[in-house]
Amino acid sequence: MTRATQHKWFAITAVPGLSAKPIIDILVEVSDLNETKRQIVPVLESRGYEYFWRPTIGNSPPYYAWFIKRDSIGIRTHHIHMVEADSELWDRLYFRDYLRTFPEEALRYKDLKETLSRDHPEDRTAYTVGKTNYVVAITELAKRYFTNK
Repeated sequence: MTRATQHKWFAITAVPGLSAKPIIDILVEVSDLNETKRQIVPVLESRGYEYFWRPTIGNSPPYYAWFIKRDSIGIRTHHIHMVEADSELWDRLYFRDYLRTFPEEALRYKDLKETLSRDHPEDRTAYTVGKTNYVVAITELAKRYFTNK
């Protein structure tokens, strides 16, 4: 049994009824990513966080600061995403809010996640890629819904 299957349990998420990995995800606005690198990275690294300069989508800019905290056996417990105010990562909140507003859509997403989890139990990348088209489509729908009210 691998470490991933040993710890396959699900936590409460920001959307009622959805299953998720037991990782606390935090999105933080910073005024300047270069200053974040200079001032915040050393502080969080000294507290055991791993730091990554990560592309928002694919392998190209814009980038953001991503921190991972792990427990004593190496399982991820926290993700901190630090972005500037104009980052497209803020769109993730539209997605979250849309699923909260429309529980039937949250159930569709839940079904998709469960299917992908069964189909790719040890392949995080395939699981994520499998959700991408759905997440992008619902995020666009959510942006229109919430900004045209």
